[in-house]
Amino acid sequence: MEEEYIILETDEALSGSPFKQQAMSDGVPIRNFGISSELWAANQDLASAALFHPFVEALAQGVLPKPAFQKYIAEDAYFLRSFVRGYEAAAAKVDKAGVAPSKAAAATSQLEQLREGVLEELEMHDSYAAKWGVGLSSQTNQSPHPATSKYINFLFSICDDQHSTVAEVLAALVPCLRLYAYLGCTLARSIPESEEYAYAEWIQTYKCQAYIRLPAIAELLLNELALHDSAEKLHQIYRSAMNLEVEFFSSQPYTPPDRPINLLVVDFDDTCTSEDTTSMIARAAITAASKKGADPATAFAQGEEKLHWLVQNYLARRGNLLDEILPEPPLEDELEEFDMAWLGDFLDRISEFDREMNSVVIESKILSGVKKGALTEVGASVPLRHGCLSLLKHAVDSGVPTVVVSVNWSGEMVAAALSQQGLPVVLAGGAGGTRAGVEGAPPPLGAVVVYCNELEYFGDVSTGGMKRRCECAADKGRVFDDLLLGIAAEGHAAEGGVSVYIGDSMTDLSALISADVGIVMGSNQLVRQVASAAGVAIRHLAAYPIDRNATKESLDNGGVKQEDVFASSGMYDEVPILYEAMTWDDIRAFLFGPSFKRQLLRKQTSQELAALASGLKAHIHPPRVLSIAGSDSGGGAGIQADIKACAAAGVFAATAVTALTAQNTQGVSQIHSAPADFIRSQIRAVLEDIGADSIKTGMLPSIEVVEAVADELSSRGTFPALIVDPVLVATSGDVLAEAGVAQALTGRLFPLAMLVTPNVHEASVLLGGRTIADVAGMKLAAQDLHALGPQWVLVKGGHLPLDAIADGEGLSGHSAGGGEGGGNGAGAPQLQASTGFAGAAAEVVVDVLYDGTNFYEMRAPYIQTHNSHGTGCTLAAYIAAEMAKGSDIPSAVRASKKYVWRALERSVGLPLGSGPQRPMNHSYRTADWRTDLEKQQKEQQIINAVPSGTEDSSSSTRNIDSGTIEVASQQQQTSAPPRRVPNVVDLRLYAVTDPLMIDSSGLSVPEAVSAAIKGGATVIQLREKNCGGKEFTARAAAALAQCRAAGVALIINDRVDVALAIGADGVHVGQDDIPAEAVRKVLGPDCILGVSVKTEEEALAAEAAGADYLGAGAIFSTSTKDSSVIGLEGFEEVCRAVSIPVVAIGGVGKTAVKDVVSVGAAGIAVVSAVFATGQGSDCVTQAAGELRQLVDEAFKEHHRK
Repeated sequence: MEEEYIILETDEALSGSPFKQQAMSDGVPIRNFGISSELWAANQDLASAALFHPFVEALAQGVLPKPAFQKYIAEDAYFLRSFVRGYEAAAAKVDKAGVAPSKAAAATSQLEQLREGVLEELEMHDSYAAKWGVGLSSQTNQSPHPATSKYINFLFSICDDQHSTVAEVLAALVPCLRLYAYLGCTLARSIPESEEYAYAEWIQTYKCQAYIRLPAIAELLLNELALHDSAEKLHQIYRSAMNLEVEFFSSQPYTPPDRPINLLVVDFDDTCTSEDTTSMIARAAITAASKKGADPATAFAQGEEKLHWLVQNYLARRGNLLDEILPEPPLEDELEEFDMAWLGDFLDRISEFDREMNSVVIESKILSGVKKGALTEVGASVPLRHGCLSLLKHAVDSGVPTVVVSVNWSGEMVAAALSQQGLPVVLAGGAGGTRAGVEGAPPPLGAVVVYCNELEYFGDVSTGGMKRRCECAADKGRVFDDLLLGIAAEGHAAEGGVSVYIGDSMTDLSALISADVGIVMGSNQLVRQVASAAGVAIRHLAAYPIDRNATKESLDNGGVKQEDVFASSGMYDEVPILYEAMTWDDIRAFLFGPSFKRQLLRKQTSQELAALASGLKAHIHPPRVLSIAGSDSGGGAGIQADIKACAAAGVFAATAVTALTAQNTQGVSQIHSAPADFIRSQIRAVLEDIGADSIKTGMLPSIEVVEAVADELSSRGTFPALIVDPVLVATSGDVLAEAGVAQALTGRLFPLAMLVTPNVHEASVLLGGRTIADVAGMKLAAQDLHALGPQWVLVKGGHLPLDAIADGEGLSGHSAGGGEGGGNGAGAPQLQASTGFAGAAAEVVVDVLYDGTNFYEMRAPYIQTHNSHGTGCTLAAYIAAEMAKGSDIPSAVRASKKYVWRALERSVGLPLGSGPQRPMNHSYRTADWRTDLEKQQKEQQIINAVPSGTEDSSSSTRNIDSGTIEVASQQQQTSAPPRRVPNVVDLRLYAVTDPLMIDSSGLSVPEAVSAAIKGGATVIQLREKNCGGKEFTARAAAALAQCRAAGVALIINDRVDVALAIGADGVHVGQDDIPAEAVRKVLGPDCILGVSVKTEEEALAAEAAGADYLGAGAIFSTSTKDSSVIGLEGFEEVCRAVSIPVVAIGGVGKTAVKDVVSVGAAGIAVVSAVFATGQGSDCVTQAAGELRQLVDEAFKEHHRK
């Protein structure tokens, strides 16, 4: 083996044909030639990151500002000087390499030659720098940039380590040499020879053979001298050096223009996959069908024979068609004039052929016999190209509408293949499984949407037929154009944004040409032949920025005009140019490099969210959250609170502990920070095995820890949605982070975050100590924090003085620019009515959520309690949990606020510690300690109030008189804990369904519910008195879908089982139904409970049993219910008796709205006034709209009085 690696003289070593043909032209190492080629191949992602780095792109375009290039030249000199020392150190270590003396001598000689070459290069660099006005001699008194120093220090640390080897030194030197050869050769091919570029000389320097021979020599030495070295160690050093090179480019003084992406569409077979998968579907069908016969082996062989015939028939007929319609390939480098008419005709013929071939497949019945779900298993085994799924996931996480379009026979299999690593995938349009998206509309966000054919099934078995949705080039082009039109029509296109299509075959040509950026994946020669015949050029992907930069100005006045290189300049409007890429690493670096700003181009609609919720393919794991935070020995905050919150949300929690604290309800007495490397190891251990669907950070006690977390996440390329809770000070006031952490958070983690969740104090610190005194200040702070990089900002107002929230201010819950309402929606009067509070009890806490465009004001009643330790940690962790389950940000925040609010309410007075900052009960849903303690307290009060007496001779029972009981009762009332706070629900227009009325109107229940909501119904009660459980459940589920889409609560009449089965918002019961107290126990504290009452006594009992609202009546006579009338006077008595809201029931028409509101109604319940108003949905909508307007006007008038 050693004889094969004899170190030769330089010229002899480089004279072999592999070097001449490959290394000298491509700037890459010889493939499969020692450790050097292995190291390069393992770092293709970083090579791509460098090639498509905005600094390198701008340099290649010639638009890099002159000062930036001057700075770069100056910094490069430091690199060259460090290489001199590197070669000297390597030469000194040769003797320890364990090679023969003659080889050691030859290696030392070649290292000395390389050193001399660097010294000569430094002399040439001096003269080159002088041309650009850079005096390198003046550098002696200047320090290099920190990024330059970082690499130099890295190299010197290896050189100076007495235990390091010559191969390790070379592993630190080679990446820089090889990377520049690769950049020079690749960029030189991308620049038209006829054009003059400002920095062309720089590019030519690194592509000339005089330079390219240098990395080749160094790699030959590395291959020879690394025979006894640890490959793992060499990989680590090589990758670190490559990372430092990319960081060096990022440190240069150049700010690139943003690169928004409006639409990303990707072909599946041979683009995402490493092979065509249609045969896998056919073989699955053959296998399934053969098992049903008497002779499975014969049946399988017959199926294989049929498949072979189909394949050969397809190839033969396609070959004949191409011979007929495709001209001979042109001479090398000769490009025809662009001919759209010819290309259109060609694609029409090919499309017609593909449709015909699908008909042949259908007629053959080869696809029959497959069971539903079987192709999901096939999809899970489909081999995918490296980097494909990580790019698609990054696109989805970044808010880019992402679509996979395929002519494959089974969308089920395609979706399963794409879901292999937990990527959320939905199928678009039609029946046959869970689906989302409609052609002609923007694709929903939050998942990859698949447009594809599907097998037809009868029952659970395929018939051999096919639902033909996307069969050919024409269909792909149509889908792509429809998606573009949908985005444009909805106004969702970002200014300067582009559409991107990635495909590999001639069926992709129509969409490739329609896209702003058409990328041809792989080396398919047929697509190149067709493109050439049509006059369509295909160039290296690195040429795209150069082609799109139509404006080049001289370097006068100190700089070059910068263009948005992603905005089409019109330079090639008439002559399409496509771009080729051989790896997904190249495409990812091109699309999602430093210029791409992670942002949601638009918010998901409720319809999209519902589609995604029902359409996401089942993952092979439960939802998972990784919490990176400190430990709280008192169990109230930090990691402990995060785990409890995740458990309450039904999500698995993993942790990376950043610090250990000694704390209790009195405060924090000691903090021990974990080493930064250990924190990174924890994060890596979790993500590389268990994984995470969202990540939440909490206490990061030092700048070093913040940087470690940011570096670890950034190094992974893609990572789950990040929620940053900027914990700086404990609830007790103890400082939890050292000076400078706030700046580190905003500089390193905020740009990576999906959401940041500071309270007003933390927001103040993060913004330099500004005063935030009211909701307007919170909004301004949210805007300024959003400018620091996160996609969403939640400023929490729990620490804001209650008098800073003006009465009725902003209760609509959204900005003038739009957005969903976060409050109760009807001003202060409705807030009081719907919460049951009046006067001071109307105090609320306001949080402000901001997405860069819209504000969401989220309000909840203020709860006075000492048991509030860990609320911030809990809120952020629960948000992360909801996001791990697939929720969008607003929905996750609302769910989290509801959970924390109820936890606070159920924790009031819990005796956990004696200090001012006591923990909450995170498990109140399963163990309501407060209720248990209240019961014990009542029993103890009665016992304490009973005097000791004499025992009867025949009984041990004490004699207790009625006076003693009365005293005990009074003591109980004066010392009882605060009354339970009800769930908030908007009761203004409470629409109760009636199946007979709805049927008479010609509507289904879901249609009637939708129409009522459209008109303004704020809550729907589904009442089905004569309906079986199965049918009721189905109707309720359909109604719930309509309510969820509109954000309206659905209440089920009487049937607790149905409500729990479908996940309804609550239940309403009457006096003759299951007792309210029992219903509350079954529902838990978070579901809405309404109770019908007629008297003060019934009202008080319902409130005590846990009702959130009451329905009192009938106020007037009604045709839908046999009820005694209580009138306005009786209704007013009920309203005055309780502190929870009361809805007026029974005969409340338009003329009575003002009357019932004036005596305390929180809303009106209507049946016939909405659902018996005529034929069709318009009548329902109109009636509901008129009533809603009257109710709102009545509340406004009542509030003024």
